[in-house]
Amino acid sequence: MAELNVSPVAAETDNGKPEKLGMLEKVSYGFGDLASNFVWGMTTSYLLFFYTDVFGISAAVVGTLFLITRIWDAVNDPIMGIIVDKTNSKHGKARPYILYLAIPFAILSVLTFITPDFSTTGKIIYAYITYCLLGMIYTGINLPYGALMPLMTRDSIEKSKLGSFRMMGLAAGSIAVSALTLPLVDLLGNGNQQLGFPITMALYSIVAIVLFMFTFKFCKERFTEPVDQDNPIVFRKAAVNMFKNIPWLMVAVNSLIYFLRIGLFFGVLIYYVTYVLEQPQMVPLYLTLANVANFVGGAIAPFILKRLGNRNGSIILLTLCIPLFIIMLLLENGSFAIFTTVFFIAFTFIGVNGAANFALLADSIDYQEWKYGKRTDGLLYSAYSFATKFGIAIGSAAVAYALAWAGYDPDAITASAQDMIRVIMYAGLIVLTIIQIIALFFYKLDNFHADIVADLRQRD
Repeated sequence: MAELNVSPVAAETDNGKPEKLGMLEKVSYGFGDLASNFVWGMTTSYLLFFYTDVFGISAAVVGTLFLITRIWDAVNDPIMGIIVDKTNSKHGKARPYILYLAIPFAILSVLTFITPDFSTTGKIIYAYITYCLLGMIYTGINLPYGALMPLMTRDSIEKSKLGSFRMMGLAAGSIAVSALTLPLVDLLGNGNQQLGFPITMALYSIVAIVLFMFTFKFCKERFTEPVDQDNPIVFRKAAVNMFKNIPWLMVAVNSLIYFLRIGLFFGVLIYYVTYVLEQPQMVPLYLTLANVANFVGGAIAPFILKRLGNRNGSIILLTLCIPLFIIMLLLENGSFAIFTTVFFIAFTFIGVNGAANFALLADSIDYQEWKYGKRTDGLLYSAYSFATKFGIAIGSAAVAYALAWAGYDPDAITASAQDMIRVIMYAGLIVLTIIQIIALFFYKLDNFHADIVADLRQRD
């Protein structure tokens, strides 16, 4: 990695004062992930269960569905990233997609949770079409939303704060989905889940549209590089440079593992609580508790990360999660109060890491501009967008395949199926967390990001 011959300084505006974003702008930025997770939170927490127990297709079919539909994202996400980088509109590069795609995103989310009166083959085809389109439209709105952060500020502390609000928005959406979905499905469907799920999703979608409009209106792009018609971004060259960006590569791996763990955990949690703890009535509580912990983690993240740094703070807290997961396993049949307390602390630490990850990614985009002379926010953010969907899908698919291999049948749960659920729950969480820690050890940008920002300002 190249060295800089400037002294460390805080990022500053043109008048020499530190960049400070207003509270309304920070909250509005958090609203973007709150809106997304009224939809993606449903996908993460309930779509596997919906497909197997409501829609009526097998766990193995769902696993293949999740896997195949995500392969397209390896192409779709970078294409969307380049589209954002080449956008030059009166609303900027990222904001127009939030404005124009909010309603299509809402419509697709409802269609995904409809159970048509088709044959099994027809249902599978319908699931493939709707889930694939939902993933594409999610890319279309969420990738520009994520790419918006480095366009708003270059200051690492402000990015950490934006990451905190984003993590709180993500968690708040997931909390609402976890706590309200099943009661709303039963209430609005009058006991018919095939009717209750799409009605509930329609309600969530209306709220999401309103929240997206706040993000569009109050978040400002301050570092948008005009499209250079004489020297346009060449995809091949930009992609090659992207893979030379070591900080970005480490954040990409970290993000993929982070969301793989989310997909695995939320995919298996409903089965774990129902069939291992044998407390099906407690499923909403555990889903809500995990997301409340993530919200708290996002809220306290600025205070922890300001002292420890985004990278070091993440490594420390993720390391502490491993013994906490082991304690949870040992307390599985013990005190409910102690078990849930340890559960809450572990996912609070994960919430802090989630907030840090947003800032780490934004800093790696600044590094790309400094190193190669062009801002490619959309292309680099496509890795995070891909990780979001691919990681969650692979995690959920792994749960589905493992359950199918263990002979899972919701009408006849065997000891083998219970053991497999337990293995997924704990071995999966621990192994993935260790891999994430290893990836973060190779991220070194925290040490000289302020120098890079200072150098970029001298070029402006």
